[in-house]
Amino acid sequence: MTKGGMIEQTEPFRITSLQDAEDLARCISRYGEATIPGYNVCDHLRNAYKYSRIHCDDDRINGKLLNAYIDLEWTYLFMMKDVHLAGGMNNQLQSRGKIASGSVLEDFELFSGKADILYALSALSFRVRAYWDKLMGILFLLYEHEKYERFIKAKSRKAYFVKNAQDWPVISLHFGKCLTNTIKTWLIHSEQREAASEIDNLKWIVPFPDPFLKIMGDVIGMVDYIRTPEAHGTGLLRKWSLANLPIDKSRDFSLINHWNVANEFMHALRATIDERLNQRSSPH
Repeated sequence: MTKGGMIEQTEPFRITSLQDAEDLARCISRYGEATIPGYNVCDHLRNAYKYSRIHCDDDRINGKLLNAYIDLEWTYLFMMKDVHLAGGMNNQLQSRGKIASGSVLEDFELFSGKADILYALSALSFRVRAYWDKLMGILFLLYEHEKYERFIKAKSRKAYFVKNAQDWPVISLHFGKCLTNTIKTWLIHSEQREAASEIDNLKWIVPFPDPFLKIMGDVIGMVDYIRTPEAHGTGLLRKWSLANLPIDKSRDFSLINHWNVANEFMHALRATIDERLNQRSSPH
């Protein structure tokens, strides 16, 4: 709006009460459910709001924690939409006998579908990498909020995170469990089922900080293998999306593996916040 030819000062959207948080959660859930049936963040966002009120004595940090968490929920939802679009379109082309049937330049329906897949996976490559920066930021806010601003300004946030998190005494066991599940999945997919079973037999969980931080850093590095050419080079994804290969042979869909890891960590973060809220709220 303008007044006398001048742009009026306006306030950005903010969550200022538990009711705001609950209303936002219902809206996000309804929006997400249009793509992912059963999608619901009401309990998670409500608990994140409650915990952000009691996390520490610095209201500024508490506000940053809430905003960072809400932002990560949005990123997570948009990643799911990217995956749904790419996978859904691949299934459509597969059912019509279009996959690996010829050149995309000879069939515009195939070309158009592949372009939609490229559109979704290109967005996903940026979102997955952004997800990790946002998650590392939240971990700083949870475990060493005094260094959060230095993390944000770091030339390499991944390097700064790995270096500083080495000195944290402990983080939630939920993160160790989710990374363990990721390793088991990798082993199973690489036909190393006995090694995966051994993890269960030993009740082994990836210990923190080592090798937890190394594995997490390696996971983020693998995302950069795809994201960096998309952002700063001539692109990698289009070379595979337009090659018209089956999903198991097309390297563009390897991004789904990165999505699966991010999904594990999102559930771990939600469980961690729920746990910390319960610990702080329970009578001693």
